[in-house]
Parts: sequence; structure tokens; C-alpha cells
Amino acid sequence: MKRTLLTILSLLISFYTQAMSELEFVERLQNTHPFFEQLDLSLQIKQVEKQGSIAGQDWVVGVDAKHKNEDTEHISSITSYNDLTTTTLDVSATKKLFDSGSDVTLKHTWKEKNKDINTTRNKFSLDYTYPLLLNKGGINDRLDTDLASIDIQTSLLDKQEQVENFILEKLKKFVDLAYAQERQLINEQRLSLADQELKLVKNKFAASVVDRVDVLLQEDAYQSAKQQRLQAQQDLLLLRHEIAIILDIDVNKAVAEFDLYKPYKLSGNNLKQYLLLNARVLKITDLNKNTLQRQLKSFKNESQAQLDLSLGLVSEGESVNHSDSLNNQSPTWNIGLGLSYPIGGTKSKSNVEKTQIKLTQLRAKKQEQFLNIHTQATLFKEKTKLLLQMLASNKVQINIAKSRTAEERDRYTNGNGEASFVISAQNNEQNAQLGYAQTAQKYQKSVLEYKATVDQLVQ
Repeated sequence: MKRTLLTILSLLISFYTQAMSELEFVERLQNTHPFFEQLDLSLQIKQVEKQGSIAGQDWVVGVDAKHKNEDTEHISSITSYNDLTTTTLDVSATKKLFDSGSDVTLKHTWKEKNKDINTTRNKFSLDYTYPLLLNKGGINDRLDTDLASIDIQTSLLDKQEQVENFILEKLKKFVDLAYAQERQLINEQRLSLADQELKLVKNKFAASVVDRVDVLLQEDAYQSAKQQRLQAQQDLLLLRHEIAIILDIDVNKAVAEFDLYKPYKLSGNNLKQYLLLNARVLKITDLNKNTLQRQLKSFKNESQAQLDLSLGLVSEGESVNHSDSLNNQSPTWNIGLGLSYPIGGTKSKSNVEKTQIKLTQLRAKKQEQFLNIHTQATLFKEKTKLLLQMLASNKVQINIAKSRTAEERDRYTNGNGEASFVISAQNNEQNAQLGYAQTAQKYQKSVLEYKATVDQLVQ
């Protein structure tokens, strides 16, 4: 028995020398796995797209240069000159203001005529257009930017959702690793006990205390324990290799420091209200609703008439030379209204009706999502409660199995029992311990699934 304890102790030391906790596992996963980098880059793309959505507000500068030479020698209606050369240069800058939906245009025109007529003209103008109905307040100009902002918020929540689901699956592997370690320890202990029992039986057989059949039974029990230990070693080794590759670490460091039997007190007394306020999938649906509502505003606005207020200021001067044309300016201002209306408005009406149907559809979807997550969370919570009761029952079963093993061993030692009964009791004890570990594995996974369902696994 002393040798058994030493064997198990050395195995524990080899396991936990470089073991990692659950928190260290998650941190290592987030720092090394390319999945997280992909999510970050996807979010960056959304942010760049938002920047691109305001490109319509950039100043647009234009330059237009023309040179025209006229030969009017054979045109009888023109008598004042025979030919004319005109050089024109237009420089303009236009900007759209999304906050108001208005347009501003600054323009300078320089025109020079020479040969028979020598004049230079400089014209400066400022034009401003303000929408009074269609696109009032820039509601349509800002659509892409507003939708991009909502999309970024949605992407942030979606990123958290994907991260949580990914970490959930990997943490299940971590729990599997802890269970595989526990299973190997149980099988190591069983093999060590079987080896001791085999040596005792052989000694008794040599002393003619037991029959040959007892030796054969114990040898079979030893081989069975050895096979189970080898199977446990194989499962553990494969799992450690898988986790080592995922975390980009040496396989010897793929060891879990995790209490498989640790109980948890799960939050969520008023689970229904908590999910309504905090469930991430419902928040994403609300953002999708915001997107449709924002589109609906623009679709309704597009059905209105285009009524624009126009304001203009012009300063123009003309002279035989450039400087005089700049100094002698004549100002002019103008104000006007422009009205146009699409009869029928078929497209805008169709867009409004379609969006309203989508909003109704989205409300039904949100109700379905809530029913699903409420059901899942409730089932996982109840499952963890039942598994805790099973763990308590497993502990009682282990104690009973140990007592039975001790009883059968005493009876066999005193010559009142059979070796098969001892072996059966030992196997029953091992099975009880493995059952306890398996129930603990299911319990820990159920806790993780509950936390993920109520969005508490990744904060």
C-alpha cells in the first residue's frame, strides 16, 4: 500500500509541476490562437468602412480650362471683329454638409478675350442649397454613416458571442483533460493494487494456501487493469497533444490544474428578467431593429417632394486688364425655390412597406430567441442541480464499494471467501471512482454551458 501511495504521488508531481489553471488556459488561448486575430481584423474592417461612409462630405475641387479660337471672316452677321481668341479657366470647390443636407459651392471664373476685342473678366460666386423636404436635415446623406455605426456595435456584440462560443468549446477540452488525468490516476491506483494482490496470491499459492485458479483469476484481473491503464494513457496523451497544438506549447506543459469536483453556486434567481436585460443575442436583434428603423426613416423621407431653398452671391468684374477686373466688381445676389415631385412614389412606398414587414418579422424572431435561450439556461441550471445530487450519491457509492472491498478481502484472507469476490469488489470500487469522475466531468461542462448561455463565461 505504501508503494501504491508513492507511485500515485510521483505521478501527481509529474502532472502538476507545470500545470496550468483554467484562467491561464484561456489567456494562453486568446494570445496564440489565430481565431481571435481574425475577429479583431473583421472589426477593423467595419471601422474602416464607417470612415469611408463619410467620404461624401469631402471637398470636391474641380479645374476646367478652355481655349477657343474663332474665325468669323465669312460670317456676315458679325461685323465688329473678324476673329476672336477666348481663354477660360474655372476653379470650383464643392462640399456636401451631412448634418443639414445642404450643398456649398465656391467658384472662380477667369475669362480673357483678345485679338479684335481685348477684355478680361473675373467672376466669383458662392451658391448654397438647403433641402426643406426631401433629405431635410441630411437624413438620407447620413444613412450609410448611421448604419455603419450600428453595424460596429453589432459586430462588437457578435465578436463577444463568437469568442464565448469558441472558448466554451475549448474549455470543454480543458475539462476533458482534467478528467483524463483523473482517470489515469484511478487506473494507476487500480493497477498497483492488482499487482499487490497478484503477488500476495502467488505467495499464498507457493505456501499451498490457495488453489491455482485463484492465481489465474488474479492474473486476469491484473491484465485487465493494465489494459485499462494503457487505454487511459492513450486517451490522455492524445488529448494533451491536441491541446498542446492549440496553445502552441510543449506537450509536457499540456497539464490541467483543475478541481474536477469543485461545486458552483449559479446566479440567476430571476432568470427570465435577467435574460431579457442582458442576453447578448437579444441585444444584437435590437441593433438589427435599429438598423431597419433607421432605413425606414430614410425611405419615408424619400417619398416627399424635393423642395430646395437656393441662395447665391455673385461678384463679377470686367476690364481690359486683369487687375482692373478684380478691382471693379459688381455684386449680385439671388434667392429661389426649386420643387419637384415624383408622381406615384412606387419605389419609396415599396421600401417602406417591406421594411415595416421586416420589423414585424424581427419582433417574432426576438421572441423565439428569448424562448430558446430561456429554455436552454433553465435546462442547464436544473441539470447542474441534478448532477450535484449524483456527485453526492457517487461519494456514498465509493464509500460502500471500499467497505465491501475491505470486507471481501478480510473474508478471503480468513479463508471464508473466494478470490473472484475480492476481484469483483475491487472492480466495483474502481468503477464507482470512475463514475464519480465522469459525473464531475458532466457537471463541470454543464456549468460552462450555463454560463455561456447567460453570457457570463466571457465578461
